[in-house]
Amino acid sequence: MSSFWHTLKDHIAQRVSTITGVHVSADEVVLSPRPDLGDLSVPCFRIAKELKRNPMEVAKQVMDEFGTDNRNVESVTVEGAFVNVTLRTGEFAHRVISEVALDAEQFGASDFGKNAKVLFEYAQPNTHKEMHVGHLRNLVLGSSLVRILRHSGFTVVPMSYHGDVGSHVSKCLWWLVTKARANGIGKVATSGKSAPTLAPSEPNPNSAMGLTIEEAEAILESIPKEQQNGNYLGQLYTESTRESEIDPETKTVLSAVQRALESHEYAWMKLWMETRRWSLTEFTTLFEELGVQIDRQYLESEVVDEGQRIVDELIAKGIAKENQGAIIVDLEEKKMGVFLIRKSDGTSLYATKDLALAGLKAKEFPGAARSIMLVDNRQSLYFRQLFETLRMMGYTASLEHIGYEFVTLKSGAMSSREGNVVTYQTFKDEIYREAWKRTKERHATWKEGQLTYVAWSLALAAMKFGMLRQDSEKVFVFDLAESLSFEGDTGPYVQYAAVRLQSIMKKAGVVEEGGTELDCRMLNTVQEKRLAMAIAQFEDVVPRAAKELKPSLIAQWCVETARASNAFYRDVKVIEAPEDQKVPRLRLVVAAHRALCLGMDLLGIPVPEEM
Repeated sequence: MSSFWHTLKDHIAQRVSTITGVHVSADEVVLSPRPDLGDLSVPCFRIAKELKRNPMEVAKQVMDEFGTDNRNVESVTVEGAFVNVTLRTGEFAHRVISEVALDAEQFGASDFGKNAKVLFEYAQPNTHKEMHVGHLRNLVLGSSLVRILRHSGFTVVPMSYHGDVGSHVSKCLWWLVTKARANGIGKVATSGKSAPTLAPSEPNPNSAMGLTIEEAEAILESIPKEQQNGNYLGQLYTESTRESEIDPETKTVLSAVQRALESHEYAWMKLWMETRRWSLTEFTTLFEELGVQIDRQYLESEVVDEGQRIVDELIAKGIAKENQGAIIVDLEEKKMGVFLIRKSDGTSLYATKDLALAGLKAKEFPGAARSIMLVDNRQSLYFRQLFETLRMMGYTASLEHIGYEFVTLKSGAMSSREGNVVTYQTFKDEIYREAWKRTKERHATWKEGQLTYVAWSLALAAMKFGMLRQDSEKVFVFDLAESLSFEGDTGPYVQYAAVRLQSIMKKAGVVEEGGTELDCRMLNTVQEKRLAMAIAQFEDVVPRAAKELKPSLIAQWCVETARASNAFYRDVKVIEAPEDQKVPRLRLVVAAHRALCLGMDLLGIPVPEEM
C-alpha cells in the first residue's frame, strides 16, 4: 500500500541514485538532525565509500544536480556530507491532510504483512491464582502487538494459554481439602438439632487423600459466593506453599494429588473444574476490561494426555531418554543444556504440554507462517530448548519468543509464591480512584457517567502507556503520580493533546469526516509544517513497529505528535484566523486528531472527548 510519505522519500532516494549511480533506498532518507537546515536528509558516507570519493564532494554534486522539479521540494542544501531537502510547507501539508482524510481508519495501514497468518500467543495467567501487576505487562504488550500487526497487513490469530493443571493447582486443592477437614467440613454434623449435612466421613481408599465426591461437593458448597474468585484461590496457593515447605512429607501427598488430577479421578475433577471456572470467568471479565482480544483460549488440561503420548514417542525415536527416572532431551551439543520433558514420578511439566500445544495449534490453524509466544525474559532458555526439540520433531513453522522484563512498584519485586504480590484488582482500583478524584476536581458539575468514563480512560492510559513507551527489555517501575500526569511523556499527556484538538473542532462546528476537496496549500508556518511532518511519519512508524515487534515506537510517536499539536495549539490561531487560513488549519486539526486517536488505538488506549 503506497502512501504520499513513502512516495516522497522514494522520489528523493531515486534522484540521489540517478545522480550518483549508487542505489539509495527510501529508508536512507531520514529526518534531518537539524530542522533549521532542512526537513529530510540523505547522508552520503556509504555512497562515497562505494564510489571511493570524498563524502562532501558527493553531497555537493547531489545538491547541484537535484533540481526542484518536484512541487513538494522547495530547496536542496548541503551541510558537510548531508544533503538536506526542505519541503514546501503548503504543498506538503495539503497532501498529508488529504491522505489522512481519504484513508480514514486505514491511515498508516500497509501490506507489509502480505496477509501472512500469525499465531500470537499471550495472556497466560494461571488459574487458581489471582492476576497481578506482573501479568499486566504481558496483556498490554500483547494486545497492542495484535493491533499493530493487523494494521500492517498480517492475519493474526490471538490466543491465550492458561495453566489450569500442574503443581500450583495440586497445592491449591490439597490445601483447600486440608483446611476444610480441619474446620469440620465434609464430616457428619452431630451437635444440636441439625440434621446430618455435607458428606459422609468414609474415605475413598482409591482416591488421593481418600477424597469422596460427596466431600468434594460439600467443600464447594461451603465456600461463600464472594470468595469464589482468584483472590481466594491465590491465598490458598500461598498458604499451601508455605505449609509444604515446613513439612517435606507433603511432597508425597502433593504428587498423589497431581496424579489423581492427571488420571481424572472424579472427586478431584469435581473440585478442579469448579474452582477453575471461577478463575476463567474472572479472566474473561478482566480481558474485556483491558481490551484484550482472544480468538482461541487454550488450557493446559487439553494437552496433558497428548503431551505424555509425545514424550513416549520421543523416547521410541531416540530423541528423548531417561535420566535418573526423569525424561530429558539432551541439547548439550547445541549449548542449550538438558531439556526436562517429564518428571521422575511420571507427571507432566510445562514442556510436556507445550510440545502437544504446538501440534494442536498447527492442526487447528494450518498454514501459519509464524508462531509467536509472548512470555517474560526469564523463560528465554526454556523456549530455545522447546523450539529446538520441536524442530527435531519436524515442526517447520517459524517459532518466535518475544521476551519482556517484569513490572515492579516502588516497594520492589513481587512473588505469588511468597504472597507479596500486588494484585491487578488492587492496582487498578488505586489508579482509578486517583483518576476519578482528579477528574472530579476539574469537573465538579459532570454527571456520574461522564466522570466514570473519563476517569477509566485516564486510568487505562496510566496503566498502559508507560509500559508500552518503555523498551520491553527493561524492568518497568510504576509511579502512580507520574503515570497520571498531564505533563511529560505520559498517556494522559497524549490524551489531553487530542482532546484540545477536539475542542477546536467542536468550537468550529467541524465534523470529522473524509474528503479531499478543500485546498490547504495556504498553510505556511513552522508549527503547521512540524505538525504535518509528525502526522506523516505515522506511515513509517507502524510498519517498523510491526517489523521490530515494538509498540514503544508508536508510543514515542504519540508523544512527539502530541508535542507538535500543543505547539500548534499554543502559537497558531485557528478559530480567530482569517477565513482563507481558518479552513485549512481546521483540516490540519482534524488530521492531527484522527492520527493521534489511531496511534492511541493501536496501543489499546481510548481518547475521551473531554478531560
